[in-house]
Amino acid sequence: MVEEVISAWDEVNATERVIASLRQKISSLEMELSEREGAVASRVTEVELQEALRVSESRVSQLQRSLENERTRRKALEDSGGEARLAELREENARLIKSEEELMVMVLEMEGRIDRLVTAIKGEGS
Repeated sequence: MVEEVISAWDEVNATERVIASLRQKISSLEMELSEREGAVASRVTEVELQEALRVSESRVSQLQRSLENERTRRKALEDSGGEARLAELREENARLIKSEEELMVMVLEMEGRIDRLVTAIKGEGS
């Protein structure tokens, strides 16, 4: 019976050594898996960042073209539109002068009415 206990004890010790070895392998494999997942995640992040950079560069290029087109358009308007703008300003000036004259006539009429009202009020008060 002592020999059986010793034999069982030896088997338990051997099994525990195997279990300890397997635990070390599992731990090692988990670390390796974690490193690989991190590498894959960093590659995915890098790809996403490269795509975002490409889109941003494309947008910058598009905005630069729009800016250049607008500058060209404005320059063309300034070059060809000088006379047109001057004529437009002259028309605006004439319209404003006419409006001023109409308002002046209206003010004079209102002053006349006010004078008549004041005279009428003074006449009633005496």
